[in-house]
Amino acid sequence: MERCRREIAAIEAELLSGNRDVLGLVLALSDWSVELRILQDEERRRESARRREKGGMETGQALTE
Repeated sequence: MERCRREIAAIEAELLSGNRDVLGLVLALSDWSVELRILQDEERRRESARRREKGGMETGQALTE
């Protein structure tokens, strides 16, 4: 995710500096932004699965005690 953020910042800097390849930079910005969203969604899913798994273990432990 850190690389995505660095790439996005670099592209934004290029756009703000007046780079004339606006179409290419906007396409790259879109690509890196989508990649960042994908990685963030994957991280959220993993965290959610861990919480469910942990909650299930706690419930299971309570039932066997």
